[in-house]
Amino acid sequence: MKSQIQVFVLIYFAAIAYSQPKLSFDLGLGIYQPTLTGFDTGFDEGGYFNKKNFLNRNFLYNWGVFYEFFYNARIGISTLTSFDSKKEIGLANQSSVDFNRRITYRFFPVETFFRWRPRIELNFTLMPIWGRSIISLDTSPPKQSEDWSSFLTIFTDDDIGLNNMNASDAMVSNWYGYGSMLGFRFYLSSRMAIDFKSGFMNNRYDEKKWELRDQKVVGPKMKIDGLPIFSLKVIYGLR
Repeated sequence: MKSQIQVFVLIYFAAIAYSQPKLSFDLGLGIYQPTLTGFDTGFDEGGYFNKKNFLNRNFLYNWGVFYEFFYNARIGISTLTSFDSKKEIGLANQSSVDFNRRITYRFFPVETFFRWRPRIELNFTLMPIWGRSIISLDTSPPKQSEDWSSFLTIFTDDDIGLNNMNASDAMVSNWYGYGSMLGFRFYLSSRMAIDFKSGFMNNRYDEKKWELRDQKVVGPKMKIDGLPIFSLKVIYGLR
């Protein structure tokens, strides 16, 4: 009897592992409302990051890959990235430079789900976050260091001694956080679905932890903690 139970348990878990659809890929959009102090005002009329530019301020494009490792659970990797917007700006030193910025949120989600109806799924997601923001300037030689020093005065009054800057350079900030989301998924077919999620993310961002050519600098005071976020995406299952 004991051996029969062991065989049954083995067959049961083997059947579960074999029957899972496993891999899926998704594309979509996210929307949120960050506070980006330092981007909202600047020396030009609209600021470096114009409040009225809803596309590159509030929208994020999304892609992700998920693996269904159990009959009601998935793990994966997913990113939400801001739409880049290169813009010519004027600095306090009377120079004009090309400014660009990008904010990326990398999620490592663990998701559990429940099939409420054959075509309707309810899901819940917990996710660690690795965030990164990049600000780049295209300057004109030989004023690269002077232009960068002038640009950084937007965020701090400290005098930053910069040398040997390239014509195209970037300052980078990395941070960590966490988030959770509730979702609703409607299956259009056995392989394709539409998924809507809403939730919050908390990012431990610090404006004093930017780096520019291995030197610590101060960046914008972005408020991206306790932030509501929504996403809508199309899922395609790979068997």
